[in-house]
Amino acid sequence: MRTSPDTIRVVFSNFALEGAGDPGRRSDYYHLLRSLDPHLIGRAEVRGVTATEEHLFAIEDALTPPGQPHLRPRSILGGRAVADLRTAVLVRPDVFRPVRRSDPQPPGSPWGCPPTTVDLRLTAHPAARRELVFTVAHHHYASPPARRLEAQELTKCADRRDPADRTTAFPNGRPREALIVLDANSYPEPGVPGDTPPPAPDDIEDRSHVAHRFHLTEDGDLVPDTASDRILRTAGIEDIARHLALGTGRTDVLAPADGYPDQAGPCRVDRAYGTPGLLSAVEDFHVVETTGLSDHPLLLISLSHQRLAEVLTP
Repeated sequence: MRTSPDTIRVVFSNFALEGAGDPGRRSDYYHLLRSLDPHLIGRAEVRGVTATEEHLFAIEDALTPPGQPHLRPRSILGGRAVADLRTAVLVRPDVFRPVRRSDPQPPGSPWGCPPTTVDLRLTAHPAARRELVFTVAHHHYASPPARRLEAQELTKCADRRDPADRTTAFPNGRPREALIVLDANSYPEPGVPGDTPPPAPDDIEDRSHVAHRFHLTEDGDLVPDTASDRILRTAGIEDIARHLALGTGRTDVLAPADGYPDQAGPCRVDRAYGTPGLLSAVEDFHVVETTGLSDHPLLLISLSHQRLAEVLTP
């Protein structure tokens, strides 16, 4: 009989070489991803999906360990954006049981990429009847106002309540626990030691990028866009890397994506956020280097299976 893992591994993958590009590079990327033995994956950039089922089956095949078909993940694809860009979730059914889709409605410009949200229950813990809301999102790349609206919509992940799980403190039901992974296309609020600060506008050669990542104040000053980070943390959905860095002094968890030189280089656009109960189950967090394979690192979040079961048990 197979036993449940002690540690649940969640991976955020922001990889755009889908359906086109270098097949060898794509194969190497999936080999790296499979080597992490993920139980839950959030994909921020699935491109070129014309034959949806065929494409998803190929991804599932690539992530299934040889000779272990029972470890094949199940794919759930988000809505199509104008630029043929989608988000997706891959779930190992021996660890999580998808209950329902509950995608937020993406506000703002149609150029935005719809998020994918799946409500999950732990397969091996029937008593853990509370649901984990797992969302993978890809913020609008060119519009600070759109990102603000999208972040505001994502706060609903922590606002949704389970009326069957009422407590004295929450008579209309406790909020569900949430884990959000996203390409924020914007900056985290600066000030954490070891984090990459936002660049100065004058250091960015790509002037359109300045318009994409900064907003103008009434005085005419250009201010880095950190609204998404601040909105999510205001809602009690904390940046997991920031939480660990402040709590342990670790700076490796704050490693940024390389970025492009004409856009001022490294930036921590790829982030993971969790509600308080989810944070209590975090055992570790790693930024996995993908040099030569992708322009974004992988984020690996390790969760205590037992602690998460306790959090999700009414």
